[in-house]
Amino acid sequence: MAGKDFLDRERQMSARSYAGNERQYLEEVLTSGNLSSLSGGKFVPRLEEAFAVAIGARHAVAMNSCMAALHAGVMCAGAGAGDEVVCDSEFVFGAMAVLYANAIPTFVDIDPVTHNMDPDKLEGAITEKTKAVIVTHAWGLPAEMDRILAVARRHKLLVIEDCAESILAAYKGRCTGSWGDVGCFSLQASKQLSVGDGGMATTNDPELCKGLGRHAGAPTFQSVAYGLDYNYRMNEPTAAIALAQLETLPAAIAQLRKHATYYDQAVAGCPWLQLQRGPEDAEHTFYHWAATFRGEEHGIPLKDFSAAVAEARLSSITVGYTKIPAYRHPVIRDRLAHAFSCAANRRSAELYPDGLCPVAEHVIPRIVIGYLTEPEETAKQEADKLFRVVERIGRG
Repeated sequence: MAGKDFLDRERQMSARSYAGNERQYLEEVLTSGNLSSLSGGKFVPRLEEAFAVAIGARHAVAMNSCMAALHAGVMCAGAGAGDEVVCDSEFVFGAMAVLYANAIPTFVDIDPVTHNMDPDKLEGAITEKTKAVIVTHAWGLPAEMDRILAVARRHKLLVIEDCAESILAAYKGRCTGSWGDVGCFSLQASKQLSVGDGGMATTNDPELCKGLGRHAGAPTFQSVAYGLDYNYRMNEPTAAIALAQLETLPAAIAQLRKHATYYDQAVAGCPWLQLQRGPEDAEHTFYHWAATFRGEEHGIPLKDFSAAVAEARLSSITVGYTKIPAYRHPVIRDRLAHAFSCAANRRSAELYPDGLCPVAEHVIPRIVIGYLTEPEETAKQEADKLFRVVERIGRG
């Protein structure tokens, strides 16, 4: 199954240490007797305020997952049946949020080095049906938001940032999640800020904040349903853990960056492993260390590299991510979502043809991912194993 190795490794790497104020804050929640902000709990609003300050956004809205934030963002864009939302082609999550709203995702190719949306190809994916653009910051590396926003603004499109992997990452001095109209963050177990499951939406627009808040609160207000709002709110214990994690997040990211340098050193001088870096003025926060395998250009088959990684028992490295672009995931390939049978969305059977995003189709099976949320000594040992793999194959 595509991506099984990646999923197995995600599960192994999601265990964390909670040595800050987590226990104290949880005790405060339990002592208060309020496990929900709706009943007077204080930790959700405290977290929202602190998160907005950390990101440099005016507003933050706590939710139960990044997927909830993405879906709420798509709903705030007004996208529904008969509409389209442009997504990048490496990650499927934005497209899933679009399908939740019964709209249709369209796709833009990625840059082969950064793995982020290629701004030069965005305009070609926009049609008269397009309502929004969803931009993922791959592996903790910011996309070129100034260039993407310039295109989106010309077409009056809402810009949603998928910051699931890029908390505190910055581009030209501004954090991801503060560039576009809506930023969407994951606090899931494997992420840099880890609470088990949770999410956050950010925005600088007070009206968008209200719209996001409707989906993050109760589905009805005083038992009266004023609209088809969703129930994506975060509970108080989760917010308490998240607030404590936010306090120690800069130090945690500094450690991830340090671990990434060990992997950088392991492949230094290797022409067939290209680091995922750039664009200029981008500050990576390393959800994962990533590189692109370019061995075929040097006479090295991908299967030989994958076999060498397996033989070296590299527990922190996977090769190939999902191995498929977003539009080849079964839910899209096999038209399993209701959006594809909606009369307002009638499109050609060739909506997602082979070769739609040739860079993504080539690069994704060749993505080399290193997991960094491990003890420093383990990171050094794993980097040394990678160094030996490269030495064995040859640095060219």
